[in-house]
Amino acid sequence: MSKKIRLATVEDLARIQEIYRPYVEQEDIVVNSEHRVPTIEELKERFDLVTKEFPWLVCEIDDVVVAYAYAGKPFKREGYKWNAELSVYADEKYHGRRLASALYECLLELLKEQGYYNVYACILSINEKSIKFHEKYGFKVMSIFQNSVYKHDKWIDVIWMNKVLKEFKNDVKNPVSIWDLDKELVDNILNKNGDIIKG
Repeated sequence: MSKKIRLATVEDLARIQEIYRPYVEQEDIVVNSEHRVPTIEELKERFDLVTKEFPWLVCEIDDVVVAYAYAGKPFKREGYKWNAELSVYADEKYHGRRLASALYECLLELLKEQGYYNVYACILSINEKSIKFHEKYGFKVMSIFQNSVYKHDKWIDVIWMNKVLKEFKNDVKNPVSIWDLDKELVDNILNKNGDIIKG
């Protein structure tokens, strides 16, 4: 069995859409607020926006993309630019193989190297697995927006969790793009965390 974590490309978007679809459509795994699956064109817009600065990763097993994760801006204004929001999705058939753990380890290391101080996760309250997963990685509940999402005929609370990546200083430098990091450093982070994946 081969396993690999790498930076995503536009060619991965069709497979990413397949992985994402059940998370939007199925009532038994309500984990986000979207009511319809985005088109490939819409996904490309998101992808292009994210990858200007942030990592978007895919995990491959035997040359098939089975999971993906990315970071993005949680807030738009200038003073918030040292923060990132994380998302991760895995093909249901590959659950239990620590794909999310491997991808999160990569994201957290890369974002710290880029110069980010806080990372956030926005989670629907009924997604207990995600809450426990983030607690394992040191995320703490920051706020709860009650009855903020309506989906599949029910109102759902939204939980914001956060984790601090590095010590706060006043002489901060602007975060750098993922593309400005040393390529060997990026490859080392992706390769070593690929070993987390269970065979």
